[in-house]
Amino acid sequence: MYRDAENASYHRWDSEKMIAVGDGWHHVALTYIFGEKGSLHGYIDGKPVKGKWDMGGDTGAAPLVDDDQVWIGSAMGGQAGSSFHGQIDEVALYRNVLSASAIKKRFRYEAPQPTFDVAQLPQDAVRVELYEGIPNRKSWDFRQPRFVEAYEIPAFAFLDARQKYNGDAVRADRSSPYLLRAAGRVILPPGEHRLLVRSRNSARVYIDGELQVQTPFHNISGSAHGTVIEPDRSLAPNIRPLARGDQEKVITITGDGQEHIVAYEMIIGGGNRRQTFGESSVSVATPEGDFHLLSPRDEMQIAITDEAWVPFAADQRLMYRELDRLRRAEVDEAKPYWDKRHAHAKQHIASQAPIEVPSLEDLAPLYQKAVRGDIDRFLNVVLAEAEETPTGKIDDLAFLRRLSLDIVGRIPSPTLIAQYEQQPAAQRRDWAIDHLLADSGWADHWVSYWQDALAENPNIINPTLNNTGPFRWYLYEAFQDNKPLDRMVTELVMMEGSSRGGGPAGFAMASQNDSPMAAKAFVLGQAFLGVQMKCARCHDAPYHDIAQADLFGMGAMLNRSQIAVPKSSTVPGGGREGLVKSVLKAGEKISPHWAFEQLQSEPDDAYLNDADDSRERLALLMTAPENTRFAQVMVNRVWQRLMGRGFVEMLDDWENADPSHPELLAYLARDFVANGYDLKHLTRQIVSSDAYQRATSEPSPFGFNFAGPAPRRMTAEQIVDSLFQACEKSLDVGPLNIDLDGSRDVKNSTDFGVPTRAWEFVSLSNERDRPSLSLPFAAPFIVTMESFGWTGSRQNPIAERDKEPNVLQPAILANGELGERFTRMSDDSVFTAMALEDVKLDELVRRLYLRVLTREPDAAELAIFRELLSPGFETRRVDAPIVKRESPPRGLVSWTNHLDPRANEIVLELEQVVRHGDLPTQRLTPEWRTRMEDGLWALLNTPEFVFLP
Repeated sequence: MYRDAENASYHRWDSEKMIAVGDGWHHVALTYIFGEKGSLHGYIDGKPVKGKWDMGGDTGAAPLVDDDQVWIGSAMGGQAGSSFHGQIDEVALYRNVLSASAIKKRFRYEAPQPTFDVAQLPQDAVRVELYEGIPNRKSWDFRQPRFVEAYEIPAFAFLDARQKYNGDAVRADRSSPYLLRAAGRVILPPGEHRLLVRSRNSARVYIDGELQVQTPFHNISGSAHGTVIEPDRSLAPNIRPLARGDQEKVITITGDGQEHIVAYEMIIGGGNRRQTFGESSVSVATPEGDFHLLSPRDEMQIAITDEAWVPFAADQRLMYRELDRLRRAEVDEAKPYWDKRHAHAKQHIASQAPIEVPSLEDLAPLYQKAVRGDIDRFLNVVLAEAEETPTGKIDDLAFLRRLSLDIVGRIPSPTLIAQYEQQPAAQRRDWAIDHLLADSGWADHWVSYWQDALAENPNIINPTLNNTGPFRWYLYEAFQDNKPLDRMVTELVMMEGSSRGGGPAGFAMASQNDSPMAAKAFVLGQAFLGVQMKCARCHDAPYHDIAQADLFGMGAMLNRSQIAVPKSSTVPGGGREGLVKSVLKAGEKISPHWAFEQLQSEPDDAYLNDADDSRERLALLMTAPENTRFAQVMVNRVWQRLMGRGFVEMLDDWENADPSHPELLAYLARDFVANGYDLKHLTRQIVSSDAYQRATSEPSPFGFNFAGPAPRRMTAEQIVDSLFQACEKSLDVGPLNIDLDGSRDVKNSTDFGVPTRAWEFVSLSNERDRPSLSLPFAAPFIVTMESFGWTGSRQNPIAERDKEPNVLQPAILANGELGERFTRMSDDSVFTAMALEDVKLDELVRRLYLRVLTREPDAAELAIFRELLSPGFETRRVDAPIVKRESPPRGLVSWTNHLDPRANEIVLELEQVVRHGDLPTQRLTPEWRTRMEDGLWALLNTPEFVFLP
């Protein structure tokens, strides 16, 4: 950069190629003939690089000769923003232009080959190492990257990598691209074998340090005009075809039966693409046989076939979830801070005047007996005053069904029922509470609730209005780790971590919204403070004590600076004067401020890491123990979810709240805070109460006093998860992903993985109505859940779903594709396995009732099923093979080829497969099988299935 005497503008030239920060020493050269336009040439590491002039542009002006200074590595008086931050050595100036070949000779560098400390390699696992800081280009020519972490897996199969987490233990982004290196001790079988290497991006395989094979770099255009590639199964008799977007190479090796060190390295991501793995692997086969994964474990024989790969991939996904859970515990640097916060919260509660727990001594015996804890004492006093009688307790199996649906989101399995009934009667219910609270399904069940409340609205393809990132994964991991709720809310407010990879930063996203932080302030206020600010987005709220400036002030706190009021947030003038008044003007700047002094005044700065950070200050104002509203709103939400009705009926609007049981609400909120905002502790308190364990009750003329819980229907997610829990079939949906080959820009497509629970589904966003962009195996799940109130499009938060019955609900269960999958006795159905057992008819019926309705049949029901199933029962079994469905292969259609006419044909063929449903087993006589399916249909379509006990 320089300037001449006549043109005061600087002449600056920038190279297009960049050097990665922390990438070590580089050789940089530049040649230029002053006074000759177009003569500048730049070189990095001996290679020419392109660049462009800016500011004053290229010039043909002659050099200025004077005795001024020439600065190298800095300018503008040494300003930090105009200086090189690093080291410079061996500076050489030449009066003549060096040729490109001469400059190339001055750079000498030999890239290090991948090496592993053999002593670190386990005997029975593959060691995986991850490195960051490699250049974003299609080349293996880079310096030794920065090691970040290592872990172990059982075989040379790479479907994913362990997630990266920051010091708060929330998902963060790795550099793109990054490098995976894996190595293991493998015994190569003697004789000639074929080695198959598959990879999503370029990969290299070494044996004992010698390079054996390298696959090419990912090279599929992100446009939609590619072609469908039909599957090729020529490599082996039963081989799983190469996944779209993956590369493969086969070489021949000669094994000696001895141990060797096999290493595999692959570049992940790059070029603004998602960091995808496809079905990367290393496998080995005899010249004519099937390929099997290479593994240090002799007993691990995973064939590269469709039949073996699908369950293996499912196990791998579970393995990575556990690896991620362990990693979060390893890197959590924030725990001491939160321990300090919770100690302060406990002290704060202890300093308050205690809330007196009512005595029941003067009440009738029926109120004194219906007690299992303090909750019942508060409730029974009110019941006695209203002269209402507590409903009776439900039986043990009904309690287990209710509890399982409330805690893990699906009906109990026969195994759980058997374990439950083995417990002593007096401890049985407490055992079930402890057991289910420790179940991983706890996280699954809570995610769907907060997806609604926080307006999680990711799009599978091409973001539109108010699309967020997929922060569902942050929610799942927060509940999996049982993070205290004040910490979870704080991390959501701070919006850090990964935006598109599942971190809290995804909550910050609001695509095409002209004031995203005002939108997030609305969501946070409604979800966690019971402050309804929807109207305040455009004007002062006419029926709430909320000004428009209150919302934008909170949005400015999230923004960490002033925000301008957009034109869309104003009301047009003119016409007669009404209730709605717009005080703020378009373009007016609103500074960060907290308008809810009645909830919490200024927080203690001792608990702020950065007192000048308005976003962190907002998080503390919302979640500090002095803010009683936060704890009470959380308690009310949990109570409403478990008991069917809240103390405050409007979950998201406490403007004129009149709690039905204010003392109990305050008591539970204090207990919640004193116990570290532990959601499991609060849940245990409620489900352990006598009130929760009673039969349901209807409201009295004087209100709802919780003589028992309110009647409830299963949520959409509970229905779907319970259907597949009962029949033990896989959801068999495949990946929720339109960009299967990972070729699109990361901003335009999201991979939601392979769902195993209903909360993992997402709107399919096929507004174009192109068959090739649909996901046929996912569609029946979406249709079923939508009929029961679920929506995948949440542009605004949802406090409560529509609970009104409609004609679609019984129709979809009776005649829909999921209902048919439940009743169809295919070879992958547990009902088929039950029917094939050597079992008495009455015992079979008893097992059916336990599995589907969590109870045994009564005498009348048993008689009906005897009449239905007795004909042909003794001769029902047939010696026949398992039926395998022949259907068009999946995974052939992606965004990059969806305009190919063949893509439409394939997806329409798959839709027909879905409509036809699962193939019935041939191991049962058709006549008896259809009778059994009729019985299952009847159990599914009884109201008892979809309503909680």
